Amino acid sequence: MGAFIDLTGKRFGRLTVIKISGDLHNRKAWECQCDCTVIKIVTSNDLKRGVVQSCGCYRRETTALKSKKAGIERGKQLKKHGLHGIRLYAIWKSMRNRCNNPKSKDYIDYGNRGIKICKEWDDFKIFHTWAMDNKYDIDAPFGTCTIDRICVDSGYEPSNCRFVDSKVQANNRRPRRKRSDQYGIN
Repeated sequence: MGAFIDLTGKRFGRLTVIKISGDLHNRKAWECQCDCTVIKIVTSNDLKRGVVQSCGCYRRETTALKSKKAGIERGKQLKKHGLHGIRLYAIWKSMRNRCNNPKSKDYIDYGNRGIKICKEWDDFKIFHTWAMDNKYDIDAPFGTCTIDRICVDSGYEPSNCRFVDSKVQANNRRPRRKRSDQYGIN
């Protein structure tokens, strides 16, 4: 065991060592005062290695700052077009999710098959304008105005998309694979 080193009066990050406090987890512990005046008991090892440098106030401050920055950024995104609460925005987000997000349950049938969204539709305002010009009905009941790709093997783009009811959309799909094809049975 090494020689005892008195840490009284030394500074570690925001902590100033006041006095020895006994043992904590079979190690020498020190009573430290944080710059924010909170008293914290810390082991010699944690002080010397820089594991503990404040009472926890530093982490709370940085977390709050990051959260605030993220909140401000998200607010800017939502104010960008002011239409984030409408149904068409949810359709647009869902379309982007199934084509671009490998974690989406629908990605295997869209993005994984190479179904992409045209570059111009990366901007919701442009998509919104196209939708309004192409028979999107804001007041349509559920299932009566859904986005549909005319050619199911092509991507989402103005020349390949339309708004139809769910029945038309359900009939416009890839041919089903035969069970023998699906399982490799001849």
